[in-house]
Amino acid sequence: MLKKPAFQLACALVLAAIFVAGVRQLFALHAAKGDIYPPYSSLRADPLGVKGIYDALDSLRGVNTTRNFRSLPRLQTDGPITLVYAGVDGRAAWEDRELRVFNGLVNGGTRAVFAFLPVQNLNGFDEVRTHTKLKRGKKLGAKGRKEDEKKAAKKKDDEDEDDPVKNPPISFTEAAKRWGFAFDTLPVADEKDGPRYADSADEKARLESEMTWHTRLCFKDLMPGWEVLYECEGKPVLIERRLGQGSLVFAADSFFLSNEALRKERQPLLLARLFNGPSRVVFDEDHLGVNENPGLASLARKYRLHGVFAGILLLALLFVWKNTARFIPVTRDEARDGDVVLGKESAAGFINLLRRTILPAEILPLCLAEWRKAGLHRPGEQARVEEILAADQSRPARQRNPVAAYQTIAQALTRTHHR
Repeated sequence: MLKKPAFQLACALVLAAIFVAGVRQLFALHAAKGDIYPPYSSLRADPLGVKGIYDALDSLRGVNTTRNFRSLPRLQTDGPITLVYAGVDGRAAWEDRELRVFNGLVNGGTRAVFAFLPVQNLNGFDEVRTHTKLKRGKKLGAKGRKEDEKKAAKKKDDEDEDDPVKNPPISFTEAAKRWGFAFDTLPVADEKDGPRYADSADEKARLESEMTWHTRLCFKDLMPGWEVLYECEGKPVLIERRLGQGSLVFAADSFFLSNEALRKERQPLLLARLFNGPSRVVFDEDHLGVNENPGLASLARKYRLHGVFAGILLLALLFVWKNTARFIPVTRDEARDGDVVLGKESAAGFINLLRRTILPAEILPLCLAEWRKAGLHRPGEQARVEEILAADQSRPARQRNPVAAYQTIAQALTRTHHR
């Protein structure tokens, strides 16, 4: 039968396993739905995500669809790509190096598609709010400057690029000016007029004639080279232009890319136009704050070290169990505990041995027999001792007094020695 501590530990382990399994299932359900990710993320399967268009493109033959969780300078490309930014916040900012890398990609043949979050005004569009933490340049102190001089010289350019003082972030409004357009807003709509609609700007273009529009954001001051694909109330809301060997597409709304739009208000001609570029399509998640931050858990999943962590956890539990309860309980012989004499001298042990082996009535005759064997008595002493012992033995068993007889014998032997 299991001991009580072991049974309690087994129950605790079972409950812990059930709890961990439940938490894992809960996170799995949230991850499958995707509502833990920001709106317009390609990881969301609910109406606010764009996972539908991601999976649809990935299912097409010849199209390679991936996600990017790194900053743009760390994006590895073998050639031109179709770079998709869905749910862009107009208050986001570009780092100088990031913008230069982006322009280099577009000039090299990349097609970039930007779809902005719905807004009601332009408040904050000129404010810089980056989605990545700015890095500050390192400062070399006087101590050790000579040792670090070579390393500092190699890193100087990178540090200058990351220094927010020397290279302040560039707002999206400023970047738009460089590309040849500016942001604007539509007039405030009356709720009685119903939803807004964006109409195709070119009747000859192979696009849907209209679609609902869910934002006041629009564009203005378009430089030559921009082509207006859709207008809302006479103002451009979806524009495209060639830039180098690549192209840029800006949409003031992201709804038409969402899972909800693919179900209720699908725009296949528009989507075919937007993704009519390089076959490698990259959905950027970094601008939404979904960054790649490899840690211990990421490395464990990458190298499949689940079994190692499970073994370490098992060893830890066994260590705790070992220090809580013994595997083999200490046996205790209660029958012998009373016979063990601890902390006694040798004389006490000898007396205890005599008490266990000699009866009280036999001790005086036994002492007399040993005294005879020793041969140390004088003439007349043996007769006197035997006389005293015989007198005591002649009495009934209850009236015998070995102690008194021993004292009488001792007194008689003492008197004999003094003579």
